[in-house]
Amino acid sequence: MSTVAARIEEAFARLAKTPGYVERPEQVQLALLLGDLIEERRNGVFEAPTGLGKSLATLIPAIANALEHGTRTVIATYTNVLAEQYWRKDLPLALSLFEEEPKTAFLIGRQRYACLQAAQDLDPKLARDIKDHMRLGIETEFRSVVHKPYRELAQIWQKVATPPMCPGRLCNFYNDCFYYQARREAEKAGVVITNHSVVIMNAILSDAEEGNDSNLLGEYDFLILDEAHDFPDAATNGLEFEISPNRLGVLGGLSHRIQKTLEPVATRFFDEQLWVQINETYRRNLDNVQRALVAFNASLPQGGILRASPDSLEQHPQVQRARLVLEKGPAADIAIGLAEACGDYVKAIDTQIAAWKDKEPSEMLRIAAESAKSYFGYIREAGIGATRMFDPEGVAVTYAGSGRDPLLRQDLVSLQEPLRRLLWSKVPYACLSATMVLDGNFDFFCRTTGAEPDFTEALPSPFDFATQAALYLPAQGLIPDPSSARAAGTEESYFASVARELSEVIRLMGGRTLALFHSRREMEGVLKYMDVPEDLPILMQFKSGAASIGERFKAEPRASLFALRSFWTGFDAPGETCSCVVLVRVPFEVPVDPPQIARMAWLESQGLNPFAAHTLPQAKMLMRQGAGRLIRRAEDKGLIVLLDPRLRSKRYGEEILANLPADMRRFDDVADAIGWLGLGA
Repeated sequence: MSTVAARIEEAFARLAKTPGYVERPEQVQLALLLGDLIEERRNGVFEAPTGLGKSLATLIPAIANALEHGTRTVIATYTNVLAEQYWRKDLPLALSLFEEEPKTAFLIGRQRYACLQAAQDLDPKLARDIKDHMRLGIETEFRSVVHKPYRELAQIWQKVATPPMCPGRLCNFYNDCFYYQARREAEKAGVVITNHSVVIMNAILSDAEEGNDSNLLGEYDFLILDEAHDFPDAATNGLEFEISPNRLGVLGGLSHRIQKTLEPVATRFFDEQLWVQINETYRRNLDNVQRALVAFNASLPQGGILRASPDSLEQHPQVQRARLVLEKGPAADIAIGLAEACGDYVKAIDTQIAAWKDKEPSEMLRIAAESAKSYFGYIREAGIGATRMFDPEGVAVTYAGSGRDPLLRQDLVSLQEPLRRLLWSKVPYACLSATMVLDGNFDFFCRTTGAEPDFTEALPSPFDFATQAALYLPAQGLIPDPSSARAAGTEESYFASVARELSEVIRLMGGRTLALFHSRREMEGVLKYMDVPEDLPILMQFKSGAASIGERFKAEPRASLFALRSFWTGFDAPGETCSCVVLVRVPFEVPVDPPQIARMAWLESQGLNPFAAHTLPQAKMLMRQGAGRLIRRAEDKGLIVLLDPRLRSKRYGEEILANLPADMRRFDDVADAIGWLGLGA
């Protein structure tokens, strides 16, 4: 047995003596597997079911390797909430199981930290309160320190959140800055807790011209991605590029900061007028780009594809049908205009700084120039992104948005090669999630992300679904086929049928129901036909405030919650408050947006069936995620309700059902199912 393995087993022996701890052999097994991978610098992909305790199974081997070998491990999960849970709850317990502690750090995105300079400008007392009472300096701490109504608190946070770029070392608060402190600690720590977005941004920065001096995490030895089923979404968001009024506004705002930063230097050399001219020319060029963008958007009857790469994808019939029937010249001119504006501005400033250095090198100039250049990365990246918009690398699609918000955007269609180049080829990794396996293998995740693991393992669930859960599918004919109903114009009848079934479920359950919908339109359509007593309130997820509505649902056992995509995955409501999960419809992706259309076309061009290769596996994954909201603890009991009649009538129905927890008893009478579980109101 290696020394790392011995440290891991000693830690679990101590953990076993902790009051309330339930021993799970699978948890120890996962920790030992991860310990070996970290020590041997090999890659792995794991399914670690809910209830196994994967947070500790992840942290313990990372700590053991840091102590034994000085190995630096980055642990990243999907959301800031989950990352903070790792940091505040799981990490202290894991560290307590060792006789010594490695350095640890917590880092999330820049704009999730409070800016002391912005707070000082807004209210000096607020700045003192933030500095004195916040340790991490992040938004959740801010909400506990500043006692204001929710709406007012959100407005204040927008004003004090750290901007996308800042003066860095030139800022009066640099030494106390929460964000830069977190970065400095992350560069030295043996165990770093972060999120997927930071991992992607770090990989992009490390790959850029600036090199490792600009990255966020420093050089590290091993990467663990928790909730890895969500990593493709984070990667897609991190690798997209768009030209929009918001981005142009940020770019213009940065020039004001640069102008102010170097203003004292320009004054010293009597170059005030030239300095103002350089910055105003840049902002005028950005204004021209924005006017052209607005005019181009106004000329479009609808959004659509402008360019796809490679050429074989652009010539695909599906892509051609979604192409805008116009010359791409005006859109390309917009991208070229932004690229030239950014490139000319950075070049002009570099030239001016060099001229000042030739006249009289000074410490003031060095510090000011260094601070100004901290903004250049964002501006340079915007220029590079604009240059590539109509000459993309890899499999990508460039398209124009529709509606009131002008937009030119480029999305990657395939993540395989970008992730291999940016991440998988650079550092050994382990990817884990409660839902990594589809149809008994890891092929879908590996094909989607380009991951090539040396080792895979699907660990068994600690829950007994044969006794803890049951499955209810209404008999054939009670609910119409939703696709047919929409095509025939009889959706109201479909909504009413779903509402009838759902109302009966909620009445028999006495509330305690989480109903997950595929679209807001469907959710609102069903809600108007619901018939439940007033003492069984129905909460509904609105376009904002998802966290608060989730907390209210957890606090009111007789309430039910109608929710959308953000509640299908990651939402945790253990206990009786969520004793029933209803999956209203199989969440098939409908390829209507340009990236979705291009993805389907790309798969087809590769000889794959898009439905079988992507649409169906993605739906299976989401159905597994949605059903996973039910049983969160060993003492939980509950009912999974599937209201989509296609699960009985279509050939793929049994495939989807086969990917849900095994051994659940199926019922076609909801009262029988609830009675068998002993869950009646």
